[in-house]
Amino acid sequence: MKWILALGFAVAAHAAPAADEGWQDLAGYLFRDAHDAFTREPAGADRRRALGAAASLLNEPPVSPGKVADVEAQLRQLLADNAADEPAIYARYLLARIAHLHRPAEIAKIEAAYRAVITAAPAHPLAQLAAGKLALVLLYQRPDLPVPARIAAAAELAPVAGSGQLPETACIYYRVLAEAALYYDVLDERALGWLQRADAVGPRDVMTATSLRIQLAEVARALGHREAALGYYRSYLATAAPTDSRYHTVAERMADLAKEAK
Repeated sequence: MKWILALGFAVAAHAAPAADEGWQDLAGYLFRDAHDAFTREPAGADRRRALGAAASLLNEPPVSPGKVADVEAQLRQLLADNAADEPAIYARYLLARIAHLHRPAEIAKIEAAYRAVITAAPAHPLAQLAAGKLALVLLYQRPDLPVPARIAAAAELAPVAGSGQLPETACIYYRVLAEAALYYDVLDERALGWLQRADAVGPRDVMTATSLRIQLAEVARALGHREAALGYYRSYLATAAPTDSRYHTVAERMADLAKEAK
């Protein structure tokens, strides 16, 4: 949704007044007002207006099967008219999200929908978002694959999902990879590397950042990287409040590591 809003602001200078109003309403979560603005006049050849109408309709509650079907038809018409421009990229992404969230679609179809977004425009921000969503599908919704294959398939998306154009999305992607590995009891240098990449990007949220430092320390400690673990523990203690429930546990961990060195 946020990237649909971004599209509206990016093209505001080229939009008709009603369409501009629609994007403003959409940004304010005024979905009905947005839809009214986008449909006040026939969209005609204005593909961005047609996209806005579909996006606002999809998000206007209540979301019913009939409404979802209408939006799908509108988005597919956008693709049929022109499969290569900016609105088409957003249409593909919305169709993938509909398949994932609003349809009892087969996992293979959901995966194919996300891959279509990536293949059509791999350098686009929406491709990065789609790759991040696809990684979750591969990691947790492909029981037909053995765990190593799930992790490997999700990791292969790194060139797109880990792109620097959306730092927060990249950070989440690398954390998802590491947390999936730990969830499946796969503790190796890859997990540490993914956490290090996430830390290098830097989460915006303070609590997430402090939790990431603890994860880094714990994984480094488990892999036998004592000095690295101590460094991550110190980094956490330098920024955490003493009232943090994890503060004293981390201090004890550091004391244990110091004893092990003697």
